[in-house]
Amino acid sequence: MSTQKSALEAMLEQYETNNKPKYEKNQEKKVYDLKNYFNTYIKDGVPSATKTIRILPTASGSPFVEFHGHKVLVDGEYKTFACLKHAKDEPEPCPFCEAREALLATGKDTDKELAKKYGSRMMYIVKVIDRDNEKEGVKFWRFNHDSSKKGIMDKIHSIISAIKKDITDPETGRDLVLTIQRDQNNRPTVTGIAQLDPSVLTENEDYKTEWLADDRTWESVYSLKGYDYLEIIVKGGVPVWDKEAKGFVDKASLSSEKTTSESLDSELTLGVENVKSSIQTAKVLEEQPSGNTEDTEDDLPF
Repeated sequence: MSTQKSALEAMLEQYETNNKPKYEKNQEKKVYDLKNYFNTYIKDGVPSATKTIRILPTASGSPFVEFHGHKVLVDGEYKTFACLKHAKDEPEPCPFCEAREALLATGKDTDKELAKKYGSRMMYIVKVIDRDNEKEGVKFWRFNHDSSKKGIMDKIHSIISAIKKDITDPETGRDLVLTIQRDQNNRPTVTGIAQLDPSVLTENEDYKTEWLADDRTWESVYSLKGYDYLEIIVKGGVPVWDKEAKGFVDKASLSSEKTTSESLDSELTLGVENVKSSIQTAKVLEEQPSGNTEDTEDDLPF
């Protein structure tokens, strides 16, 4: 008798694990295609909208992949970078985490407050089909975990815990309808998620075969930057690839002549005291108040 967990069991267990009380507070260049990403943006001037999705099944376990990211303002735009400490099976040094630890080590209240801005955020990434754009195929949807239990994952969990069915099943799963409204800051926010009746994933056998065979992971579409790249950002710089140096350098350290030369390739079209003095200049996203952690102004990785 198989002891492998069903998708339903895995999703329910994952949610409970991530909401337990907490007692303690490769440089390969990718080509990004907007068709790879599902988002909940709505056009300026539009007060509300709905979007319908189908969450795709995985070979085993929950379809919701846990992701930890650092969000920071770089060259005028907010970017989310995978935390190297959590990105792989074996933790790697992460400049953001090191900056946080260095600040906490001083024991100063001001440094403790600043350290909060360098912590990673837990998010989820799930593969979906956008019913309004089925021809675009499988999309990746990334959204924040909400410790106040008012987020997107909480709304989905309410559905699967109520019906006790696997909503990702290709034959008997369910589409989800997202209600999107603007919040008090005029940002699009998912305010409700409703289930539709059970249905097959698609009547189109070609689509079905293609969608279910898609074996890409989040690393296929979201950039995983290395230590040198992230270190420049933590220090408040803008990383660019210098072909002569064969590595990332801070854009500000280059002469204007070299900055405009063909030897420079920008990658943004996607000691304790030393650390402290450097990271003070970096602009990191302010923490969101409780209940407003969905952070709908999420970036795309380019």
